[in-house]
Amino acid sequence: MTYTIPAHVAWLTWSLILLLIWAIVRYRIRSREIRHEMLVVSLCTMLLGFTEPIFVPAYWDPPSLFDLAWKTGFDLESFIFSFAIGGLGYALYMVIFPVGHEPEMTRDERIDARHKYHLPLLLSTPVIFVVLLVMTRLNPIYDAVIAMSLGGIST
Repeated sequence: MTYTIPAHVAWLTWSLILLLIWAIVRYRIRSREIRHEMLVVSLCTMLLGFTEPIFVPAYWDPPSLFDLAWKTGFDLESFIFSFAIGGLGYALYMVIFPVGHEPEMTRDERIDARHKYHLPLLLSTPVIFVVLLVMTRLNPIYDAVIAMSLGGIST
């Protein structure tokens, strides 16, 4: 006998599974500093849940708890998913590319030519996304893919 997840809780179930994986990974990390940074990254990426109205229903129409996505454009599952996936992405990056943390840079080092364009390049992704969203009739998911690709290449 097989059990299927009811459609209205499928998105919640998978988001909670990702959150459980996040908790296991965070528990297994020995470095207190990396655990803290994983939490900070997760909290920052959780804010991407606020972009849900851009994508619902233009890109997808998730079966959310209480039909919140359909009724309001927001859903709780998107915040859980964004939180978990951001922290897991950070942890995976730290596993693949283990780098030591450098001490805080001085003001003169930050102004150094190597860092001159760092912030503008990081901000290029959201700027490109907004421009594409306003100026084109593309589906928002394509705007996001193009913006992230160009932002990644430029960075």
